[in-house]
Amino acid sequence: MVDDKIQKVAGVAQSDKRKSAQDFRLSQQAHQQKCDQLNQLQTFKSEYEERLKAMSEQGIAARQLQDYRQFLGKLNQAIDQQTREIGSSSVSVDSAREQWVAKTRRSSALDQVVDQQRTQQRQARDKAEQRESDEQFIARPQEPQGG
Repeated sequence: MVDDKIQKVAGVAQSDKRKSAQDFRLSQQAHQQKCDQLNQLQTFKSEYEERLKAMSEQGIAARQLQDYRQFLGKLNQAIDQQTREIGSSSVSVDSAREQWVAKTRRSSALDQVVDQQRTQQRQARDKAEQRESDEQFIARPQEPQGG
């Protein structure tokens, strides 16, 4: 039987690999959500600027213009903040990917060790069976050859 300790370590490595794959996937999803939010903010800003431009051409009260500009300032701040979060999120995705790759490599290496042990055990078992078969054949009384 395959060494139980190696088998357990390989099982833990498989579990670690699955967890790191899930972490990587979640990290990618979170990053994508942040990118989507940034795109929404940028689209909203463009639409708002277009509205402001159209209103300015028709004439706009100073107070209303000031409110629009304040709102655009806050929108720019939100876009800057979201851009920083995307940068941070990108680092998290890269880190999660590296973890997943490392765990996958470790798990694969341990799986190879387990497979090698199984192969060696099977070969040893086959040799033992062949030896036993040969010994039984040799120990059998020989039939007299007559003619």
